[in-house]
Order: sequence, then structure tokens, then C-alpha cells
Amino acid sequence: MNKTIIALYDTRADAEAALRDLEAEGFDRSVGEIVSHSDAGGGGGFLSRLSNWNVPDTDAHVYAEGMRRGGTLLKLRLDDEDVDRAIAVLERGTVVDIEHRGEAYRSSGWTGYDETAAPYDEASAAEERARYAVGGAGSNAQLGNAAEAFRNVNTTDTTADATMNTGVGSGREEVVPVTEEELSIGKRAVERGVVRVRTYVIETPVEEQVRLRDETVSVERRPIMREVGDVPADAFRERTIEVSETDEEAVVQKRAVVKEEVVIRKDVEERAQTVSDTVRRTEVEVEDGRTGPSRTGVENTGRRDDIER
Repeated sequence: MNKTIIALYDTRADAEAALRDLEAEGFDRSVGEIVSHSDAGGGGGFLSRLSNWNVPDTDAHVYAEGMRRGGTLLKLRLDDEDVDRAIAVLERGTVVDIEHRGEAYRSSGWTGYDETAAPYDEASAAEERARYAVGGAGSNAQLGNAAEAFRNVNTTDTTADATMNTGVGSGREEVVPVTEEELSIGKRAVERGVVRVRTYVIETPVEEQVRLRDETVSVERRPIMREVGDVPADAFRERTIEVSETDEEAVVQKRAVVKEEVVIRKDVEERAQTVSDTVRRTEVEVEDGRTGPSRTGVENTGRRDDIER
């Protein structure tokens, strides 16, 4: 059975030195892969890679955060019998104990790897390395327990199709997960555009002809010479005659008249749409090489659902 060993180093140089130490002990360089934050592409994609390597979610966040802060991962694919020898080589280097490093992160308020957070620049990474250097604040003083940390955390099975050893003792079992995807369809509002209705005022000059009347009073004195026959009785009466002049002037009045209406209305229609996608599920095929009926009463080869029936 193949095993994957994941080791975190504060610098890429430390990871490369560990890989050279493994080569010196007879390991092929192809068993190792050095991955930094930029190599991994960052974000959820790298967390998915760690999950595919069977790294527990809590540890995956510590690995990803360590890389974001300037660290480097060394990933080893080894045969089961080579694991202990490889761990012994790695113990001699400056491998990070992720349990203690995770505790140090959390004690400073860290709650998990943020996919949107920017990686540290070189100055910040150097400051981070100094913080966890031997004797510094947050020092990883338990490097002597690295082998136990590897066995309990950093070493994971990666052979998905490995068969169980025929010599498995009583009480031991190997679990093969059977997974199936479920399709969930929701709705969201998408803005397609905006209809904007705006009112504004236009002033237009208007001219009209109107006839206006002006009155003029004139007084004319005309000298005459004639005899008056019979003098009227009121010829010598005092009196006053008033005549008023009246002019016409134009008076402008305006009134508002509604000529048209613009109605704004939004209609809603519902439509049915067929959404197509694919979902995956895991099928398990069991091959029984024993002679005679099996304990389930099924002989030869059958699929999981056939055996259950």
C-alpha cells in the first residue's frame, strides 16, 4: 500500500535540503514534490488537493496557512515499508510540527485559512520565520516528537484501490466509502437592464396678434364772431366737463393642460426551465475468489447493490 507523507517547512531551502537528504539515503527524487503557495495556486483549489491526499480538514488549514505565510510543503509518495526510514531522515531536518504550529496560530486569534487573504511578502515571511525560530516566541521546541506527529497526522493512505491483505486479523477492517452526488437547483435574480423615464421642461416662444384700442381726448378752442339771438338761460352758468381717456393693454394668462399620459408598468411572467447536469456516484464491485457459496449466499463477482439484494 502506498503512503503519502506531508511535511511543512518554513523555507523552500529547508524542504529542498530534506529532499537531498532522502536522495543521500537511497530514495529516488521522483518520490518527492515541493509545493509552495504560488505553485499550488492558492485558494480552495489547494485545500481540495490536500483533501484528495486524505489530509484532515483541520490539518489542511494549518498547512495552507503555513504556506501563505511563506512556508513550503514537501509531499512524499512512498511504499509502506519505506515510511519509517523516510521519517527518520526527515526528523534530522527542520520540519514543522503542525500540531504545535496550529496551536500557536490559534493563540494569536487565527481561526482558519482564508482563501482570499494575500500571501506574505518576503519581509513578512522573514519576520514570521523569526517568530517561530528556536528560542523565539512561539518556538517549536518539541521537534523531537516529529516522528509521532508524522505517524498520527502527516502520514496518510493514498491508494484508493488497494486490496485487503488476506492475512488481516480478527477485528480489523478496511472501509471503502460509497459516495453519491445530489443535484440541488436554486434561483437567483439577474438584472437584464433598466428602463428609465425622465420628465423635463421645454420653453417655446409663442407670438399672437391682438388689437388694442387707445382713446385720446383733445380740447380745441375756436374763435368765432356771431351774434346770439336769444341767450339761453344757462349761458352764464359755471360747469365742469370731465372726459376720461381709456387705453387697452395686453394681458397674458397661462393654464396647464394635460395632453398625454405615460404609464409605467412592470409585468411578471413565470416560465419553466429544464436544468440538465450530471451527478456521480461510486459503485463497488466485489470479487469473491473463495470456492463454494459466500457468506452472503452469492458466488463469483457481483456489484454492491446485487449483494445487498
